[in-house]
Amino acid sequence: MKNYRPHCTSLIENDERGDRGSALLITLIFASIILYGLAGLIPLMLTDWKMNSRTSAQEAAFSLAESGVDEAAWAMLEFDDNDDDWTDAGWSESTNGAYWYREWDLSDISAETGGIYTLDEDRIGVFRVIVQKVESSTINIVSQGIVTGGKNVAKGFTVTRYIETQFRRPNPFGYGLIARDGFDFNGQPTFDSYDSRLFPYDYSLGMNSGSNVIVGSASLDVSKLDLGNAHIDGDLATGAADDGSDPLGGASMSGKVIWYFNMNFPEVIVPSTAGWNTSI
Repeated sequence: MKNYRPHCTSLIENDERGDRGSALLITLIFASIILYGLAGLIPLMLTDWKMNSRTSAQEAAFSLAESGVDEAAWAMLEFDDNDDDWTDAGWSESTNGAYWYREWDLSDISAETGGIYTLDEDRIGVFRVIVQKVESSTINIVSQGIVTGGKNVAKGFTVTRYIETQFRRPNPFGYGLIARDGFDFNGQPTFDSYDSRLFPYDYSLGMNSGSNVIVGSASLDVSKLDLGNAHIDGDLATGAADDGSDPLGGASMSGKVIWYFNMNFPEVIVPSTAGWNTSI
């Protein structure tokens, strides 16, 4: 009689091999999902990285343009209309003689001053400025900030930002007469100004006169201006909005009307006279 033994060991081995195969398959599936996720996420991360670098370059370019405006404002106050001073400071004159222009490189500034004026990520910073000559009553300034290069951007990447602004000629005596509310002129008053550096002044002979004085009122009501038959060698200012009316009336002027004019007047505190003896 033959004895038959069940092959339990083989069945158990087959089950273990099946479990290992299922676990490997599940692992491969999850690994594939993760790889596909990373493949889609990495470009997004790289794009965000590049955008942050570009944004940083744009902010740096705008700051450089602001530096150009500061340099121009300082030069206007320091050199005024003295051509030699502008030239000695490194500015160049335009071919039509109406503008000054100059360019600064941060690496050059670092070499001149001994300081460190550089941008991060190996970027190069430059700013250029064009300044209208100071002979005009208003001065236009155009400043350009330029940032090139960087580690996380394409080769030849450049960001440029512009600032265009306008200044009035820096003159502490530019206002001839400014009222808080309004004024009423009788007769034919004349308002004039002159450059004290160009002595002498003689209005009757027309010598050294007409340096653009400003007369006006901060009132929002244009009817507060009653100029009579006055003549203004300069501009007329009013806090009113431009409604198309003529605020001059019978007056005349050599300049222009300045609308929306604003000026802060200090409060006048009347001193107390309590205890004073006014009988003396």
